[in-house]
Amino acid sequence: MRVTHELSGLKVNIQHLWRWNCNVFKLKCYDIRSERGGKPTALTLCDVLALGDGETTGLTLPDALAVINGHAPEGYKFQSEAPIDAKCAGYRPEPSMNDKIHCAVFVLDACQVLTYSEGQQTTMRRFHSELSDLDIPQVVLLTHVDQVCHAVQEDVKFVYTGRILQEKMQKAAEVVGLSVSHVFPVKNYSSELSVSCNTDILLLNAVHHILQAVDDTFEDYCPPSPSPLSTGPQHSTSTPVTV
Repeated sequence: MRVTHELSGLKVNIQHLWRWNCNVFKLKCYDIRSERGGKPTALTLCDVLALGDGETTGLTLPDALAVINGHAPEGYKFQSEAPIDAKCAGYRPEPSMNDKIHCAVFVLDACQVLTYSEGQQTTMRRFHSELSDLDIPQVVLLTHVDQVCHAVQEDVKFVYTGRILQEKMQKAAEVVGLSVSHVFPVKNYSSELSVSCNTDILLLNAVHHILQAVDDTFEDYCPPSPSPLSTGPQHSTSTPVTV
């Protein structure tokens, strides 16, 4: 996993589309720990209400951008009729680098990716365009892949070879407006009582690419400073990064 900066506050925004009427009504952040009881790592996952069909259901585009830009406080309860503004308790008028989101993760359901409405797709592409203007890296997690491909259901190692799943990945990329190289298929844990190495590999592969995308973005804005004792390239060790 290539990370060239000191990652002091990585935040990844988990933006659902696969279930736009889901029950996540508050901005919820989850610290990721390397072991039970251990200290939080630099990576934080931020879950939000799913984007809706237009501006009347689900998360609105202005609220989504307020989260991305770090204005929304932890625990903020989303209300479509009352968008986030400076009057909200905990509103951050001047968010720090660690308050902001530095990678947006769109979660799409492989079982439903062919049935998203035109309104949902329009909202998603508008959001993608806004994030691109902010130079925010974006990826897609395509979930429940084992439910659309029998081969993957039998063995998850076939995830990148099945024709049906390849079509689902292509459609997921079109829905958001990204290239298919930014779509990562993952298998959900549901009835399992223990973890699976192959399932975890897919999840960790997605995390690896998220961190790599953030690292590449920050290299553009925080180029390494040459050491006074060396003419070779050196990486900064003090730049806080938020994903």
